[in-house]
Amino acid sequence: MNLDMLFLSIVQGISELLPVSSSVNLHFFSTIFNVSSFSFAIKIALHTGSLIALLIYFNSEVADMFRGLMSRKRKISDTCLPQLALGAIPVVIFGFLARDFVKEFNSPKIMGAACIGFGILLTMFDRLSCAQPRLSKTDITSVSLFKSFVVGMFQSVSIFPGISRLGICITAARMLSLDRKNSIRLSLLLAIPSIVGSLVLELFAAYRCDDFQRFNHEALTGIILTSIVSVIMIHPCVRYMEARGFTAIAVYRILIGAALFFA
Repeated sequence: MNLDMLFLSIVQGISELLPVSSSVNLHFFSTIFNVSSFSFAIKIALHTGSLIALLIYFNSEVADMFRGLMSRKRKISDTCLPQLALGAIPVVIFGFLARDFVKEFNSPKIMGAACIGFGILLTMFDRLSCAQPRLSKTDITSVSLFKSFVVGMFQSVSIFPGISRLGICITAARMLSLDRKNSIRLSLLLAIPSIVGSLVLELFAAYRCDDFQRFNHEALTGIILTSIVSVIMIHPCVRYMEARGFTAIAVYRILIGAALFFA
């Protein structure tokens, strides 16, 4: 087994499930431990593994959405599909339009600054929201379409490296007075259409450049390892965030962000 691939899969499998920015962690730990650089094929493989784990974890919600689409007895509005669809629209559009522009911000200092700043915002709005009235219902389907779209608008900013897609979504949800549990679950569910959209763009770019030969057994190994790590870690990560909040995560983001910024 390629130890570099195992290492990258562990980093991706954990950091994608926490609001810490997987891009920052992959860059930081790859540099620290002198892990060989990974191609776009490996990047796609790692995110595919995360996607598989999310589909497994939210299998009941995903099945419910399919039933809403296919069955006449169940309304789509009774599932969380409308919330996810509206929440995914901004990041898909912005990601497509700004894909090349974002590459100009892919520097350690910018990633470090974003990691620090948005980490502080996350824990700040989480603490402020704890002192405010929250939604009384405890189901994602109870979240208004407007709030879902606003969270999606914030999510579109996460295409810039260092921000953390999960982190900015939770921050927006807490700003909108969603309770911590719903904020985390909605943000993780929004990762599914977002990752799918990103993968489609990357695969289309690979098709245009005739780069499919890069998808070899190493990429397949990355998909399998990342999905295994993510499936194992997703429940404890969610439980930790729901119970403890994001203060420790913010401290971690400040430390790793400072290491990147001042390196």
